[in-house]
Amino acid sequence: MFEELSEIHRKPNLFSVYTAETLWTEPHLAQQMLKTHLDQTTPLASRPLHIIDQTVQWLDEKFGLNGKRICDLGCGPGLYAERYAQRGAQVEGMDFSASSIEYATLNSDPGRGSLAFRRANYLTDALPTQQDLITLIYCDFCVLSPSQRAALLDKVHRSLNSEGSFVFDVSSMKAFETVSEGIVFARNYMDGFWTADECYVFHSTWKYETAAVSLDLFTIVEEQKTWRVYNWLQHFSQSTLEAELKSRGFEIDDISNRFDASDTEAHSFTVVARRFGS
Repeated sequence: MFEELSEIHRKPNLFSVYTAETLWTEPHLAQQMLKTHLDQTTPLASRPLHIIDQTVQWLDEKFGLNGKRICDLGCGPGLYAERYAQRGAQVEGMDFSASSIEYATLNSDPGRGSLAFRRANYLTDALPTQQDLITLIYCDFCVLSPSQRAALLDKVHRSLNSEGSFVFDVSSMKAFETVSEGIVFARNYMDGFWTADECYVFHSTWKYETAAVSLDLFTIVEEQKTWRVYNWLQHFSQSTLEAELKSRGFEIDDISNRFDASDTEAHSFTVVARRFGS
């Protein structure tokens, strides 16, 4: 037990473990994540529907979604993808959660557009080609390591047509300032979210000041096993993001808070990026 507690209190190396798929593919957790996505009382997995409607309205005003080919990466249960299609777009949603893809397929109405969902990992599987618009929403870009982000940007670059745009949001340095290190311990932490069985959970929060990265590390102790989920979050300034995009052949076309105008504290910002020369 002493060794286990020592490990829990040991700060992991930066981006040393990647467990994002666990949240979306382990059966119990996948159902919990889907439930949280659809829950209008919490912003833990997705923004409220009225904010999503405002986002899609802005995207339509900026790009004219009717007839556009759009790929929504990490589409979850299709909350954005469905609305793109209803405005006349040809949409493909990608997500590695079977539960979310099944829900989206069964419950989405494409309206006057077209809509398809594919279970896939956008880090390893092929993206559709000649896209007018690729979206990655709710700071999903920030959970990736630098090498993963570089690989994704290269894939998006190849997937877009010459006039296409990559639209995504990132966590800001102001949000990083609000993070405090510490450890919380509780029995059945988060009311059955982690497992249907009894468990004990250590929630450790770490900051990596030089890299502007935070980590929420969950150590779940069950009767027969102990396992961990690492939630990394990269925070950006405009200059650091601009440099990272430039290194992969992108330039920033627009920065705003248009994915969530209610975020008056500027904890995140929305980015429209285009390929150089587009």
